Amino acid sequence: MKILMCTDGSFYSDNTLAYGARLFSNPKDHEVVILYVMPEVHEEFKFYERKFNEEVKKFKEVKLKNVETVDDLKNIKSTDLSVKILENSYKLLMKFGIEARTKSRIGKITQEILAEAEEGGFDLIIMGEYGSSKSRKSALGKVASVVVKNSKIPVLIVK
Repeated sequence: MKILMCTDGSFYSDNTLAYGARLFSNPKDHEVVILYVMPEVHEEFKFYERKFNEEVKKFKEVKLKNVETVDDLKNIKSTDLSVKILENSYKLLMKFGIEARTKSRIGKITQEILAEAEEGGFDLIIMGEYGSSKSRKSALGKVASVVVKNSKIPVLIVK
C-alpha cells in the first residue's frame, strides 16, 4: 500500500505520524511518504521572504567555507524549516521501523496535499484532525475538512 502521511511539524502531527505508524503490522509492505507543505507567502510579505532567504543563503555560504570532508558536510544543520520538520518526522517513523521518503511542496496546503496524492498514486492519506492552529470551530480543522471532501482516495483522520 502506498501511504501519504501529512505533517506540519506540530505536536499534533507527530502524534498522527506515530498513530499511523502503529497501524502497520509489517512496515516493509508499505511505501510511506511524509509530506510537508510550506504555505505560500502573501504578496505583501514577499519582501521579507526574499530578505530571509538571502540571510539563510549567506549563513549557508559562511558555514560551507569550513567544509573540507563529506562528514563536515553531514554535520551542517539546515536552517530550512521544511527540512527540519521532515527530518524530525522521518526520525519519528524510523523508531517504528518505517523508512519513509520525504517530500516538501510550496503552495496552498489543501491543493498541494490533494495534488501529491493524485500525482503520486497513493492509496491512503493519513493526517491530523487539526494542525498547529488547533482551531476547534468545526468538527474538523479547515485543511482536514477540505482534503476529506475533495480526496479521491480514503483519508484517515487522527484525532
